[in-house]
Amino acid sequence: MILTRQLARVFATALALCVAVAGADDRPEPAVVTVKCGGLTAELQRAHAWNLQRLSWRGVETCTATGAQGALLCVPAAGGWIGGAHTEGGVEQVGNATLSVDGEIADLADGAVYPCERAELTKTAMLDKVRLEAELSFEDGHITQRHTLTATEDVVVSVIYPFMFCVSAETTEWMAVTAAGEELTGEFANENELEWHEDWEWTAAFIADRRTGFLLRHTERPEGARVLTGYWDHERYHKLYVKLEIEEDPWPEGRRLDAEVAVECFEAPPETWRDVAREVAAGLVPE
Repeated sequence: MILTRQLARVFATALALCVAVAGADDRPEPAVVTVKCGGLTAELQRAHAWNLQRLSWRGVETCTATGAQGALLCVPAAGGWIGGAHTEGGVEQVGNATLSVDGEIADLADGAVYPCERAELTKTAMLDKVRLEAELSFEDGHITQRHTLTATEDVVVSVIYPFMFCVSAETTEWMAVTAAGEELTGEFANENELEWHEDWEWTAAFIADRRTGFLLRHTERPEGARVLTGYWDHERYHKLYVKLEIEEDPWPEGRRLDAEVAVECFEAPPETWRDVAREVAAGLVPE
């Protein structure tokens, strides 16, 4: 269902209603670490629980530092949203985080820049009563992000976003392919609208004047969960959400959700970018 502008305002209001100040002052000290794998440059921030905060491909920003990225939950009893840059329901509590660069453990020190062929960040964290185990790997143009969410006790969670990406607002159009092979296309109009899709296998957005694309493919879906994908067509970003819906209420202790996505950045001529996106998506099919 496409949200009208009025419904979109309701969506934004719902976000605001989750706001609470609890935990907002508990953020760790800022630190920024940059990973460079070929043409891919990724910025990770400690203040945002070591989530991806900015992504560039050969100098073109495909994900911008204009909002929260990573995993996000809305836990009403805790005060609202928690995860990454959201602190209304408390700060995401990182138990440990480790960065491996070309097989060697690297220091997560402020200002560190690591040129490499491959890097991997692993972490464990608590989002209220839900444990997050995260793996984020980088190669030249390619990212794999895997999140495992497990309830450590019964907890009511009204919204589950295992992944979010602040896709650049410079993207002008998008395409997606469903599980049945149907191809969908559209243009971004910054109208603050959001449309959810249950059957998208992959989707891509394109910056026409920079000849650069961003593509996400689902590579693992949680058992017993409905997986939705959609763009929030906002003027600050074209935010790409992955949303999970489960029937259990509350989320029972021990219930585990495993999800994984693959992300690829690519270059293409504007007139053939969809053909390139199809080729890129085909290369991301899990073996």
